[in-house]
Amino acid sequence: MELVICKKRQSILEAEGHCLVLGGPGSGKTTLGLLKALDRTGSLAPGQSILFLSFSRAAVARITSAVQEHLPYDRRSLLSVQTFHSFFWQILQAHGYLLGCPRNLQIVQSHEEASLRNGIKPDESLLWGLWESQRRELFSKEGRVCFDMFAPLTSKLLAGAKRLRDRISKRYPLLVVDEAQDTNEDQWSCVQLLSADSQIVCLADPDQMIYGHLPGVTENRLPLIRQSLSPLEVDLGSDNNRSPGTDIAKFARDIYKGTTTQKTYSGISLLRFDKQAVKRDKQIRTSIAVLIKAIVQQTGHRPKSIAILAAYSSGVAIVSNALQQSKPISHQVLFDEAFALLSARAAAFVLEPKREDERLADMATLLKLVATAFQAKGTITGRTLSDRCLKYAEELNAGKTPKVKLVAAAQSAVIESRTAQWSGDPRKDWSSSKRILQATGEASFIEMSAELDYLVAFGRGRRISEGLSSVWLERGCYHNARKTLNAALLEDQLVAGNQVEAGIYVMNTHKAKGKQFDGVILYRQEHHSPFVWRNENSPYAESRRLLHMGITRACKHVLILSEAYPACPLLRSHGFA
Repeated sequence: MELVICKKRQSILEAEGHCLVLGGPGSGKTTLGLLKALDRTGSLAPGQSILFLSFSRAAVARITSAVQEHLPYDRRSLLSVQTFHSFFWQILQAHGYLLGCPRNLQIVQSHEEASLRNGIKPDESLLWGLWESQRRELFSKEGRVCFDMFAPLTSKLLAGAKRLRDRISKRYPLLVVDEAQDTNEDQWSCVQLLSADSQIVCLADPDQMIYGHLPGVTENRLPLIRQSLSPLEVDLGSDNNRSPGTDIAKFARDIYKGTTTQKTYSGISLLRFDKQAVKRDKQIRTSIAVLIKAIVQQTGHRPKSIAILAAYSSGVAIVSNALQQSKPISHQVLFDEAFALLSARAAAFVLEPKREDERLADMATLLKLVATAFQAKGTITGRTLSDRCLKYAEELNAGKTPKVKLVAAAQSAVIESRTAQWSGDPRKDWSSSKRILQATGEASFIEMSAELDYLVAFGRGRRISEGLSSVWLERGCYHNARKTLNAALLEDQLVAGNQVEAGIYVMNTHKAKGKQFDGVILYRQEHHSPFVWRNENSPYAESRRLLHMGITRACKHVLILSEAYPACPLLRSHGFA
């Protein structure tokens, strides 16, 4: 659908001061932001560009795709589309030393941090305070920066260095801030500091703020934006360019408001299932065929992308397990990555060349990698296993060989690794590395090996494979494979991939934020994937907000896959209970 440049949209394009664009999903906020950027590119001086900031890699990939659609080829290089993390990291890399840290900074990746903090969670106030102090020390003494520190450190840097603010504003005379309602205190502080000399255009949907539980994110962000910027404000309302020809946006709005404006909704359907596990799993598999058929009937084309959304990780696991039964249905799972990524380090170590005279040291290294992975789990069992691995690693480094199963498993893996005939094909050799860990028979090694398949699901497979191929061509072996793995993972965390979501994805509803799919299946099960969150009372404002977001991820059709009993209070008035 072509965007209509009405009077209110034109006012944004012509505005010279700060702007705030409000609107629902698919209302054209992003497209209007891109058109504003295109309009401004004509007046840029050499070396200047427009900065488009968003939260997730998925959102950046979506915006990059929109850039290719709406901006002429010769203007695309004038638009820098980045995540907040990548933008802040560029600033810290170049100027972080002004805060008193070492000049050469290193990122503590999210899975590394999970291990370092030993599973401590923000709601453990005393322990979390100790961890906060520890990571500040990591930055000041070692130059190691955790992701959550990017924004507060950049805010502190910009607040104390006017010359730096001036340089950034001169380079980026226009900043477009996507999902502005979800910025936390430090992220918004950085934008506000740059607003003195850069024009700020905020894109926001007040109904899509689902991160209110995170530190520094407040439902008052929009009033604070109005107060600090005094922007020209335009509300695009419920204009729908994402799912035209359907009632998806209307249904989502009614769910959010707790209203019923019509008896039926085009593009919305229901499929129920019985509580019995066998029948439930069969219906989960059937739901994909039902959704595809509905989209073909509506559009004449098969969907390219489908998402199955569940509320909790246990619901994601149920759905994924159902899809793997009998004839497996290929799908990708998005969930907490820390354990899988740390397990991958062990697999990369197995690929590295080894010498017999370093066998004990290699065994100790492998046990340390196992310890790091299980530390990230944050469970009592994981911490106990981690402590045992570290103890045995110390003994191995002292020249002793404890006669325990963990050490025997490490020895088996190291010997097999040293004698393995690697092919030079990273994908085949990665699978061989996985089999070496499995063949040890040690439960913890087997558990880690099972996680390695998820790297492909995370979209990391291509980058890892390319990196390892390059090392093999240069060295004839997988020299320092762990370093290559870290580089691939870091690139993925900071730089958005340009690929559009394709295939079948299974994820929790929060992870769908910023994404869009041809079809969405909303999985509802009382204990593992409820639409109403635990302990929330009527009128269920936060549950409605999250379900509204999940529904609006769909472009063509939404299928509600719901447990037959009990009824859902959010759906009862719509005939879908």
